[in-house]
Amino acid sequence: MSLTGPPALLLCALLLVPSLPLRADDKPSASPTPAPTPIAEFKARAGMMTATAISDDGRLVFTGEDDGLVTLWSVKTGGIVQKFPGHTSREVFAAALLPDGKRGVTCGDDNQLIVWDLATGKSLRQMSTGDAIPFVMSCTTDGALAATGCDDGEIAIWNLANGRRVTTLRRHSSLCSVLFSPDGRTLAAGDSDGQVALWDTAHWAQRHALPSADGASVGALAFSPDSRLLATGNQNGAGFVWNVAAGTQFSMFAGYAHPEVLPVPPVAPVFPGSTITPDNRSSILFLCFSLDAESIFGSIQDNPPRFWETKTGRFLGTGDWYEDTRFYIARYGFTFATAAITPGRDFIVTTKENLAQVWPVSFTPNSPPH
Repeated sequence: MSLTGPPALLLCALLLVPSLPLRADDKPSASPTPAPTPIAEFKARAGMMTATAISDDGRLVFTGEDDGLVTLWSVKTGGIVQKFPGHTSREVFAAALLPDGKRGVTCGDDNQLIVWDLATGKSLRQMSTGDAIPFVMSCTTDGALAATGCDDGEIAIWNLANGRRVTTLRRHSSLCSVLFSPDGRTLAAGDSDGQVALWDTAHWAQRHALPSADGASVGALAFSPDSRLLATGNQNGAGFVWNVAAGTQFSMFAGYAHPEVLPVPPVAPVFPGSTITPDNRSSILFLCFSLDAESIFGSIQDNPPRFWETKTGRFLGTGDWYEDTRFYIARYGFTFATAAITPGRDFIVTTKENLAQVWPVSFTPNSPPH
């Protein structure tokens, strides 16, 4: 399969830059000057930031906390635009901002999926997942549907306009990630047994069940912009790229704790063909493709982010990342990323502990050590 885009790699590394002047339209402006300072940051009221989203234009950030509070923030001012108290003091697991710019969606430990009116702060729709806990969520790029992945293996598909359940899909174990493809034709779901399933959204028929590498939970999913490739990352640091149509492996990459240090035999690798050993693995928390799909960016637990070549899985280097800005959260033994990136790969919002931060995105990694 050939990849689209120019021959030169268009990479998406994070360069941390100082506070920048904003354009008149309120959209933040990136700078090529690296410095360990975000362009905006937002602090939780009292608890921990547990969910986040960023608007397509990078102007707004949507966060959820472990005490149930949901907040809409302005990137320009750093202030609160609206508060949404509605998850009955229970943890918010996931958040999304819909492309119409008028609605936000959250799910939480109260087993509710809520559609919010961003202007008024009021709930437009509330959908219950019953006894199932909706750990993860994804919305289609047109804002029509949402999928919630639950602790009992249930995936509920929701019509966000009327609040009705469209259908229910099932896996054998707890869901750790769900994601709609950019074209809306495929839903991917990763579970705690290390498997990833793909469904055709036209008829909700399962298209493929991708093989598990080592049984570790899959908490990171990313589709290429053209929806033809899917990257998956698990808790043991195993990363794969898949051909979506065929359900076949395209390439493999590794989430090293120390990519510059090769493991020494006779330590057995965590999964066949890898160089990850039990002492050299680190959970892959978040993944995204570059716009040309030539490279993949990944956040690694307790380590700087990594960049890999899509076609070969080759390690390309790290981003300018600092200890204070690493982002992760682990729940119930499974790893969930708390980050979101704009479709244009301009800005990323990350959360760590009680802080959400917005960073500009650049496309040049630091070279790997020789």
